[in-house]
Amino acid sequence: MLLDEIINLAVDNKQPITTLLRKCIVLAHQLKNERLKKWANEELNGYSDIKNLPEYRTLPAPATGLFVGPGWARFQQGIPSLMLEKEHREFAEKVYIAQPIGTLENTLKSGSDSNLSFPWSANLVAYYHEKLQHQWQLFSAHQTVPKSAVAGIVDTVRTRVLNMALEIQSEVGGKDEDLKEITPEESKKVDQTIVNNIYGGNVYLSGGNSTMTATTIQQQQQDITAGDWGQLELALKDAGLAGSELKELSEAVETDGNQKFKENGSVMKWITSTAPKVLAGGVKMGAEVGKAVLTEMLMQYYGLK
Repeated sequence: MLLDEIINLAVDNKQPITTLLRKCIVLAHQLKNERLKKWANEELNGYSDIKNLPEYRTLPAPATGLFVGPGWARFQQGIPSLMLEKEHREFAEKVYIAQPIGTLENTLKSGSDSNLSFPWSANLVAYYHEKLQHQWQLFSAHQTVPKSAVAGIVDTVRTRVLNMALEIQSEVGGKDEDLKEITPEESKKVDQTIVNNIYGGNVYLSGGNSTMTATTIQQQQQDITAGDWGQLELALKDAGLAGSELKELSEAVETDGNQKFKENGSVMKWITSTAPKVLAGGVKMGAEVGKAVLTEMLMQYYGLK
């Protein structure tokens, strides 16, 4: 029985995580569930776009720099993120683990107990070469992640698959025939089970089998200086809105004047009517999520956040 095989693989840490995920692809084909298929393939092959990373693959990671001074004296020191420009601060706060999960598992088996190191790019080191320490030059920098945190990623995948398989088994039965003959109503329940367990319930559903994580939506947001129409316009274009929608918003802002976010005002009406058109990663996010994204942008523009 496929579900029994998946459950047994999930609870046995000695079994390769790649074998477990390939079984999930087989399950996805039997269930005709694109969400599960997409997730399992990305875990196996790696994530090509960090905007699609699940939240468990973003890890806290402080930065350490090697500084060189007079007479080639050198010392290492942590680099606080507040010392960096706003757009660079994540390079002293977090790393995105996009590698195939098989690579992560092999790294854990390497035998070394040392932390994993993620070096800064040469361009970033060059940019801060003389900006961080008086009379000392930044020679190199890296972020560190303990191996235990990477082990947590692998363990999280096993646990999510286990919970998903157990719930599907209780909902539609454990026989392979049961999986191939589920009703449309059961298919919806299974899809929601996959969302709740694999994506941690922290998703927004749009048309078809598209899924937008909260992380994706957060990364879609851009910092907008209060009153800077150019920044607002750029953010809206990145969200898939065209010139006609921007013109309508401009007119709505002018109509409302100082009555910012007036209930039933022109801007609020524009947000409601435009929300279904908002995209993230080329995918429509749905009216409610689109409304939240546009509201956030307009609040920044109005200086309310």
